[in-house]
Amino acid sequence: MADGQRASPARWSLRIFSIFVLLALVIVLIAIAGLFVYEPSPTEGFGFSSAGKTIRLSDGRTLAYLETGDPEGQPLFHFHGGPGSRLEGLLFDELNRRLRIRMIVPDRPGYGLSDSQEDRTYLDWPEDVRELADHLGIDRFAVLGWSSGGPHAAAAAYGIPKRITVAAIVAGEGPYASDDFPQRVLTGDTFSGSRTNRLFMWSANNGPWLIRALSRMMRIAVFSDPVGLAESFGDTSLSARDRQFFKRREYAAELVEAFREGAEGITRDLTIERRDWPFELEDIHAPKVLVVHGEEDAGVDPRVAHYVCGRIPSCDEPTIFPGEGHSVVYYRYEEIIQGMLETWE
Repeated sequence: MADGQRASPARWSLRIFSIFVLLALVIVLIAIAGLFVYEPSPTEGFGFSSAGKTIRLSDGRTLAYLETGDPEGQPLFHFHGGPGSRLEGLLFDELNRRLRIRMIVPDRPGYGLSDSQEDRTYLDWPEDVRELADHLGIDRFAVLGWSSGGPHAAAAAYGIPKRITVAAIVAGEGPYASDDFPQRVLTGDTFSGSRTNRLFMWSANNGPWLIRALSRMMRIAVFSDPVGLAESFGDTSLSARDRQFFKRREYAAELVEAFREGAEGITRDLTIERRDWPFELEDIHAPKVLVVHGEEDAGVDPRVAHYVCGRIPSCDEPTIFPGEGHSVVYYRYEEIIQGMLETWE
């Protein structure tokens, strides 16, 4: 064979490399496609819950909610974490009875038994809350949002301020896309500054399919071992109190319920947290807003609390509990409620 017709070793190596790359891409695409086709089932001992009720909203969507505590107590709408569900209210049932709090916990769209809402933004949430309050015959009420529920509490305070007596943002996420968001948070040691969160930020604005795929993977992991999931974070990323909280079977059951119909709820939460928020925190002048955080929160950097409170005119200063992590809402619930009752309008 002539030299011009004979493939050089370098060319053969390049062809073989190209074939391997192509095969790898095919495998990755098949794996990603499989995430959207595969329907996992909860592990033995866990299932979906029938607790709570549903209403039909004016746009035809179903909204699910659960009430706990004292039926005659002060009405408090609790906005669950992400992922989370209405079952989060069960964690506080006994305390609510003692504190005389009537807690209403709605599933956000895409979570639990609530229908998804296409292209949902934070400004859609206050209307859902208003419709639910009207359905229950509640004129004015407090709101408390934990973690990913925190921005939803801020959105409610902005959107329906005359209906709300006091708002509490507990271990709440902040507006990552804001120009003045503290860079020390994005380069810190908490999840807020992690590579995973930076990946979420890129995906939210450039490739939402990636957050959706990762959320589907999260659903598979939750259904596989909801109690042991906290162990996957390692001993150094969560405080001892956080690990104790996240391994509770009640919390595990809430996670399973969160992914009942799919991963759209957490997908949307992770996305809208990292895009420009459709309202300004500076425009929240009423009601009174309390911002609460744990000093050892390895998920949302405590500096986010100072930043969020500093931008809200009706927030004086954040309450930072020493020795507490992301689960501060559970371990300091009584103090949080007492603080809310003191400013209840």
